[in-house]
Amino acid sequence: MKFPLSRGPERVETWEALCFSHMTLTRDTIITLGNKLAPAASTFARLRFLLLDPDTDLSDIVKLIRLDPALTFNVVRMSNSVLFGLREKTDSLDVAVGRVGLGEVFRLVGLAAARQVCQRDLVTYRLRASRLWENAVATAAAAEVLAQRAAIDAGLAYTAGLLRTIGRVILDGAAFGKAYPGEAEWPSVSEWEKKTFGVTSSEVTTELLNHWRFPGELVDSLRDHFDPIGAVDGSNVGACVLNLACGVAARFGLDLPGEGGDWVRTPAKLMLAGVSEADVEDCANRARAHYILLCSTVA
Repeated sequence: MKFPLSRGPERVETWEALCFSHMTLTRDTIITLGNKLAPAASTFARLRFLLLDPDTDLSDIVKLIRLDPALTFNVVRMSNSVLFGLREKTDSLDVAVGRVGLGEVFRLVGLAAARQVCQRDLVTYRLRASRLWENAVATAAAAEVLAQRAAIDAGLAYTAGLLRTIGRVILDGAAFGKAYPGEAEWPSVSEWEKKTFGVTSSEVTTELLNHWRFPGELVDSLRDHFDPIGAVDGSNVGACVLNLACGVAARFGLDLPGEGGDWVRTPAKLMLAGVSEADVEDCANRARAHYILLCSTVA
């Protein structure tokens, strides 16, 4: 049976309802929905490969971004933010990329991709789009700062924070009346997802990011971030940093339902991440300021 690719990002309808009647999402379905709901995320992955290539120049970056008109619009708009202290605004992608620099282009494309993911309320989770977006940005800000202290790739940590909830968006599109009953009945949203859909939102996210060829260490950190101590190899520092970052975002009052019990800060997590309580507190203060800057970029 062929998937009707002409549909937009709105909720899937009758054809897909038939496919999801048994509440089991196949890999192909996850990828199809992911490509429809967040095409900028795929560009984000390709951008990282370009930035790692020493032969890449600005024209290569511009060509990639220009393939997505919505992404082009958002990158240009965000480049005019007060964050960059530029008095003259531009409507040219070439100018925007040239004046913010390669490093900041990566940040802007990531923000645009996350914004695309968080553009609608998630009825299944009784979650407003604004809260999903705020949580993504706060987690990314905290993960980037903590990663610097933990001596791991800050760019990957930032990316993981921005995109970690994309699986919820996919499951919401396939829920058809299913709704998370709340923490009183199901304290763990992951357990409810597994029972309801046969897969967790975290597993959906890792499936998508694998398909989009994000780095393996980033995918592994997302796979294990709910339980970094119980990770397969027992030494997933990236997952632990992301877990602590989620806890920082929750302390900002930007938590998501059904996750609170997963972000408890323990000595084992601190040891695995190579940080102290004082380090996390300092990082939380810096992350709050970083979060405000990132939000001002998108405003």
